[in-house]
Amino acid sequence: MVHVIPSMRIPTHTPRIEPSTVRKSDDAGSLTIGATGSSTPPVSTGGTTSGSATDAAADFRALFTSRSNPPVPSVPEPAQKSTAAPTAESLFGPNPWMQNPGGTAPNGVTYGYNPYYFATAQTAAKVAQVVGGTVLQANAITPYGPFQQNQPNFLVQLPNGRQINAGLFASFYDHGYTQDFVNKLVAAEINDPA
Repeated sequence: MVHVIPSMRIPTHTPRIEPSTVRKSDDAGSLTIGATGSSTPPVSTGGTTSGSATDAAADFRALFTSRSNPPVPSVPEPAQKSTAAPTAESLFGPNPWMQNPGGTAPNGVTYGYNPYYFATAQTAAKVAQVVGGTVLQANAITPYGPFQQNQPNFLVQLPNGRQINAGLFASFYDHGYTQDFVNKLVAAEINDPA
């Protein structure tokens, strides 16, 4: 058997709730809540707080209204310098890399290489000018063995004797990196002791 407390029963019928208005009914601070457009008499909630009259509706509305703070003056954003790096074409011309670089296998089958490894002579000259080196030609991908390159690689020999591939150097500008990032890549390429 289950004992049910009558005051805890959930009603099965919910009365229709009409939009209500809240208004102060007397000088004692009691509130009257009534349905708009209904013929039912208003209901008084009564009560005062700490002996002083308060407007509960105003207090309730104050919870949901913003306080009037002085406006914060807007400070314009400082002008941003463009940090986008120039493109490979803007630095090295319309064709920084050789078209269709490839090689030949011992059985005569031809294959292609990634063009980034094959800078044009003009690109290599510009890279040498930027880094202070001299241009060299070499078969850097297949220097020995039965596989042969159809085009040579243009390398730049740095003042410290290290050689870098001019095509790979030019590719730093072909990925949409920021100038700061390109500068880091260039510095790493030039200063790498390996």
